[in-house]
Amino acid sequence: MQILFKQYKIFPIILLFLTGNIYAQNLETFVEYGATVHAGDHTPLWQVSNQQGLSSIKDNTYIRGGVFYNKELRSWKAKAGIDIAVATGFSSTFILQQAYADIRYKWIGMWAGSREISTDLLNQQLSSGGVVWSGNARPIPQICIGILDYVHLAPKVQFKAQISYGWFTDSKYQDKHVGEKYYYARKIKYHQKSFYLRFGQPTGHWIFDIGMRMDNQFGGYALRGINNGNLGNNWKDYLNALIPRNGGEGEYFDGNYLGSEHIKLTYQHETSSFSAYLENFYDDFSGMGKLNGMDGLWGVEYKTNNQQWINNLVLEYYQSTNQSGPMHGIDFSEIKKTGGADDYYNHVVYAGWSHWGIGMGSPFVASPIYNKNGDPTFLYNRVKAIHLGWSGDITSEWTYRAKLSFNRTWGTPFKPTPEILENFSTFAEFKYVPNKWQGWSFTGSAAFDIGDIYGDNLGFQLKIHKSF
Repeated sequence: MQILFKQYKIFPIILLFLTGNIYAQNLETFVEYGATVHAGDHTPLWQVSNQQGLSSIKDNTYIRGGVFYNKELRSWKAKAGIDIAVATGFSSTFILQQAYADIRYKWIGMWAGSREISTDLLNQQLSSGGVVWSGNARPIPQICIGILDYVHLAPKVQFKAQISYGWFTDSKYQDKHVGEKYYYARKIKYHQKSFYLRFGQPTGHWIFDIGMRMDNQFGGYALRGINNGNLGNNWKDYLNALIPRNGGEGEYFDGNYLGSEHIKLTYQHETSSFSAYLENFYDDFSGMGKLNGMDGLWGVEYKTNNQQWINNLVLEYYQSTNQSGPMHGIDFSEIKKTGGADDYYNHVVYAGWSHWGIGMGSPFVASPIYNKNGDPTFLYNRVKAIHLGWSGDITSEWTYRAKLSFNRTWGTPFKPTPEILENFSTFAEFKYVPNKWQGWSFTGSAAFDIGDIYGDNLGFQLKIHKSF
């Protein structure tokens, strides 16, 4: 317990919430058992991805439990939660999945701790996942403040924005798994800021969303890299991370910046809706200005509130092959090109956009945990993929969801593969929520991969969940 308090300073706040004036009706608790077995090289892609890091490419078993507190009093809202798992076959035995406290007054709020976060504007259950934050990796402990829920600026205009600072928790994992000839950084800091605008009435026919987020790895201590040593860990470095600066090639103090731009148009009609969206990824200012061609996540979604065999369907196209062109850093040539060959998710100091070996962006870019040689970078970030996800109701107690994906990769801009690598992945999940057993749910899935990226895999997964 002493270790937990030392590493997760949010615990005292949580305990204050949970041991104060709390009533039973404000508490939600759960326990869950999960197990996955596979045949082949790894656990199939869609039994690993988009599970908030509570997954493994190996056979695994876990027992998980949590308690959550929710209280509203006039203009105040307070939430807190602790979610812990003990597992085998994972990157660690003990997992502090969530530990946070959240307090809000009217339109402003603040939360601190480790928390599962869903992708903005995307269907977390059916989408392939966001290009910057997909829910693949374990949560990053952070302190976040801002306008966390939409507020009205005008009758048909809503707005939300936030800013956060946090820290990566995978230093010991990297020490153990990164090969001796590869660089990486320990005790990395995290910074994120975002804003979103929504036009239209919540009950109207048309809703238009537009927004942007920027994430940053900064600080920490580099090992075996070009800037070996202290990367900047005082208060000035936190300020430097807030506003990106052009320090020139080789400068590290701004960290590893990346982000996404979001556009979504939705038409609502009675009990159904149809949406079209684009999530553009950028790794520098050329990508921010959409000089990266068709790169990004393009999708459409159909959704209905009716109980029927298909009540939600998502079709997406993902591309990351342009990367603002093939050339990079030719400042003094006639071309005068300063962007290009962006090498998505990789960085010259921080190795890659991953946490505990799992990529935090699109699952179609294979995570470093798949690298058998101890390389912590992304080896296949030039990808084209198509993805289909759908769900529906079988009966009042039985539901299902399914995914089909096909992707191709050309390696990276600096290390292309000799041949195009392909992969096909599928996933089918069935969930049973018996009416006679209050709080119980049983979820089983089967999935397989065929191809060169993740290997040929067949997997089965079971989850038993009880809420109190």
